[in-house]
Amino acid sequence: IQLQFLNYFVQTGDKSLLMVNSIDDTFFSDYLNEFKFIRDHISTYGQIPDKLTFLTKFSDFDFIEVTESPNYLVDELYNDRNKRLMAKIFNQVRDRINADDVKSAMEIFNSASQDLLQASHIDCVDILQDKSRYDAYVERTQDFSKYYVNTGFDELDEVIGGWDRLEELATIVARPGVGKSWILLKCAIAAAKQGLTVGLYSGEMSERKVGYRFDTLVGHISNRSIIQGNVDVINNYKIFLDNLNTQFTGTIKVITPRMIKHAATVTDLDAFIEKEHLDMLCIDQHSLMEDQRRAKDPVTRAANISTDLKNLQVLRQIPIIAVSQQNRSAVDENAKIDVSHIAQSDKIGQDSTVVIFLEQKEGVLTLHLAKARDGGSGTKFKYAVDLDKGVFEFLPNEEDPLNGAQCHNLQQEFEPNYTYSGEAPF
Repeated sequence: IQLQFLNYFVQTGDKSLLMVNSIDDTFFSDYLNEFKFIRDHISTYGQIPDKLTFLTKFSDFDFIEVTESPNYLVDELYNDRNKRLMAKIFNQVRDRINADDVKSAMEIFNSASQDLLQASHIDCVDILQDKSRYDAYVERTQDFSKYYVNTGFDELDEVIGGWDRLEELATIVARPGVGKSWILLKCAIAAAKQGLTVGLYSGEMSERKVGYRFDTLVGHISNRSIIQGNVDVINNYKIFLDNLNTQFTGTIKVITPRMIKHAATVTDLDAFIEKEHLDMLCIDQHSLMEDQRRAKDPVTRAANISTDLKNLQVLRQIPIIAVSQQNRSAVDENAKIDVSHIAQSDKIGQDSTVVIFLEQKEGVLTLHLAKARDGGSGTKFKYAVDLDKGVFEFLPNEEDPLNGAQCHNLQQEFEPNYTYSGEAPF
C-alpha cells in the first residue's frame, strides 16, 4: 500500500491527501526516503515532483498503475501504519508483563488508543446546487420530533426549539445544591416520553437514587418519603410503579462508576451508546468523568473531556446533555451570565451548542440561557419549584420574550406535561 500511495501521489500531483490526512514519516516504513523527498519538494516548490524528477533521485523505484480511489488508499495506509504500531505496543506490554510490572503494562495499553488514528476523508457539498435541505425543511414541518427532542420545559422549547437530534452538545451549569441533576433527569424523562432510548451516566448517585428521583418527577411522590421509607405513600407508590410502562414509549438506561469499575471515560460512554443503541446521552457530570489522556492539570483535564465529548457527538449524531459546575465567583442577579462562569475550563462553553445556567432562590428556579447557537441567548425562565414533589410551575413576567402569554408548544403532542398546580397527588 505504501508503494501504491506514492505512485498515486506522483501520478496525480494531488497533495491534498497529504495535507488533509496528517500523513507523516510513520506511514512509510519501507519508503521513508522517497516520502521525505516528496514532502521536502512540496515544502520548497509548492508541488509534488513529477515522474522524471522522482526517477532522477530514485532510479530503482517501481512505477505501477494505480486505479484505486484516494479514500481506499488513505484507509489502507492508516491500517498498515496502525498494524505496525499495535505490534510495537503489544511487544512493550508483553515486556512489562514479563517484568511483573502490570501497572506499567496497563498504562501503555490504555494510552495506546491516542496513537491509533483513523483516516479522515474530506467530502464537500455545493450548497448552490444541493437543494436537499428544502426536503429536510418540509419533513421537519410535518414531523418535528424527528429533528428535535423536547427539553422538559415548554417555554425553553419555544425559544430554542428543543434539543437538536443531530447536532446538540448542551451544558447545564450551576453551583452545588441548586438542582442540576434534577433538571438533567427532567430532560431525560421528556425524551423518553417522546419515545427515545436515553442513556444517563450518573457519576455520583446510585441507580436506585436516580430511580427515586425519576419517581418523584413523574409521579410527584415525595422524594423525602421514598428515601426515608414513609409508609404513608407505600400503596400509591406501588400503584404508580405498576402503571409506569403505560406512560412511556421510550426508556432511560443508567450506568454508574460502580458498574464499569471506574469513572467513565468518553470511550466508555461511546460503548454505552453502541451497546444500548442510545438516541440521547445525559452526563452527570463533567468533573465525575476520567480524562483518557490522564492530564493532571484540572483545566487541561476538563478541556480534554470537552473536546472528546464534542467529537463523540459529531461521530454519533445524537444529543448529548451534560452537567457542569459553575465557578465560585459571585454573580449579581441582574448581571449577564456567560460561558466564562463555567468552572475549570472555557473549552466546555466553547464546545457547547447550548449553555443553561441555573439559580435557585426562595423556591424559585431561574434558567439563564447563556448560549444558544440558533438564537435566544440571554433569555431567562423562572419556575416555582418543589423538588421534593417534582413540581415546576412557570412564572411569566413582562421581561420574558414570551411576554407573559400562555406558552404554546408547536409540537404539543410530543411534550410531556410536568407543570403541576396545587397539592401533589401522593
